[in-house]
Amino acid sequence: MKIAFVVLLILHGTLHSMGFIKAFRIIDLAQLVQPIPKSNGLLWLVACLFFIFAAILFSIEHQSWWIFSALAVIISQYLIIHDWNDAKLGTIANIIILLATIIGFVVWTIAKI
Repeated sequence: MKIAFVVLLILHGTLHSMGFIKAFRIIDLAQLVQPIPKSNGLLWLVACLFFIFAAILFSIEHQSWWIFSALAVIISQYLIIHDWNDAKLGTIANIIILLATIIGFVVWTIAKI
């Protein structure tokens, strides 16, 4: 289960790079039809990096992984809502990640007691 979650974080994070690539016209992504402002393109990149960093921290069992995961989900869902037609399926991944993040937060909180 741990490996599956790490893979989900990395895949979901990597998909966020498409928003950055589209916004900065690095390559043409015909599957993304809505224009993406450069400011949002940077947010897509930040979400990508936060998801990947959360995956690394989770895989080495660092207790603060949930912080980066939570930030990534918040940024990600904001961007998904903004580009709903192109990115709405990302909400499913965000819900799964959010549930695991909440569990991670609870475990961290209990460990602090």
